[in-house]
Amino acid sequence: MTPPSDMHPTRRLGRSGRVLAALAALSLPACSVPREAGFPEVRDAVEQRIGNRIFWNQGGAADDAVAAKVREMLAHPLSRAEVVQIALLNNRSLQASYESLTIAQADVVQAGLLKNPVFSGAVRFPVAGASSGPSYDLGVELDFLDVLMIPAKKRVAAAAFEAAKLRVGAEILHLAHDTRVAFYTLQGAQQITEMRRAVAGAAEASAALARRQQEAGNISELDLANEDGLYEEVRLDLARSEAEVLEARERMNRLMRLWGDDTRWSVAPKLAEIPAEEPPLPDLESQAIAQRLDVGAERADLQAASNALAMAESWRFLGGATVGASIQHDPEGVTAAGPAASLELPIFDQKQAAVAKLRAGRRQAELRLAALTVDVRSEVREVRARLAFARSVVERYRSVVVPLRERIVALSQTYHDAMLLGVYQLLLAKRNEVNAYREYIEAVERYWITRADLELAIGGRLAPQSVPAAPAPQQQHEHHPP
Repeated sequence: MTPPSDMHPTRRLGRSGRVLAALAALSLPACSVPREAGFPEVRDAVEQRIGNRIFWNQGGAADDAVAAKVREMLAHPLSRAEVVQIALLNNRSLQASYESLTIAQADVVQAGLLKNPVFSGAVRFPVAGASSGPSYDLGVELDFLDVLMIPAKKRVAAAAFEAAKLRVGAEILHLAHDTRVAFYTLQGAQQITEMRRAVAGAAEASAALARRQQEAGNISELDLANEDGLYEEVRLDLARSEAEVLEARERMNRLMRLWGDDTRWSVAPKLAEIPAEEPPLPDLESQAIAQRLDVGAERADLQAASNALAMAESWRFLGGATVGASIQHDPEGVTAAGPAASLELPIFDQKQAAVAKLRAGRRQAELRLAALTVDVRSEVREVRARLAFARSVVERYRSVVVPLRERIVALSQTYHDAMLLGVYQLLLAKRNEVNAYREYIEAVERYWITRADLELAIGGRLAPQSVPAAPAPQQQHEHHPP
């Protein structure tokens, strides 16, 4: 029976209405972006390489526990591992980088979603002739080609997501490296400052004694001027060292994102002695290529570019393709329903430009990966050589230079007491001894910084050493008055 013409058109859908509803239901998949967004994989990769934990502050109850742990560590002198741990837990810039995981994960979810169906409708009113009423057209269309391309789009997005996770992991490793370097720099600056503070105290006492001796006529005015000059130089050196400690502390505060009362932390006062020997180094190049996260990110970029190119080449001759259903009701009361389809004809645009662009992008990714692997191998060789040199310098200062300078000062003091050596020569010997101590500390600092550079270059930790380190030279900072 033909329905009356004044019945609402949506009541005349019948079976075709169910078709429209089914198509609409395809647009409502139960997909959402996971809250962790790949963070567990990043956390595991970081822990495996540096042994520190990371935490994504997302406004939950665990945030308070992490903050309490940071305050607990700040309450006592910090070790290198604790400094790195605080930076990884508390650095807000790093927390901001974690949000890129959600962005990349959202792209994966989006790639798996159907495009929304397009509903269309038209109402036509008679303007001439004997028509008895308006006519209605209703339709719905769904992009059929988009349905077929979902697996390919998900592969592209998944590779890009993998690259995003690896890049976030690489950023974490860089922050850990920068924090270790800042820690060693601060320890070295503190140790040199303490040495210069002891030297300054001894030089002040020596200058005061020299003034009394000059007043008594036991030394010349030139000898007194030499003592005063040495004292002023030592005071300036101490002021420079104190400024360097302040700069190093602020660098650490920025890396750990500390302010207010939390900046009252302290670290162990002295650099650790270098290990007795280095771990085996011949396979470091291969280790770096296998485990560096930035290399892995370039590989993932290449995979994403290859997937995108394959998708474009596979579907380049198919333009837009839609399927759907339509319903038409004319003024005479006749209602017609049936399927609808459309197909874009690739006559003018056959995706030539898009395919060429994607081919160039894949080639770029290939060349970037090749260039990075060459650079990584070179970087490992360079830093490994620097580490060997840094070790040799430390051992030379410890076993030869510092003991020699100490012996020269002892002999100069004996000769001066026997009136066989002038005060200027004695002061020069003492100055050289102090410089040798400072240079030894700087050499140890350079060693540890270079070791941190090598760990960053290989993308993980060097094997720990169980052999105890040789002791540092005994540093005597006393200045004996002439």
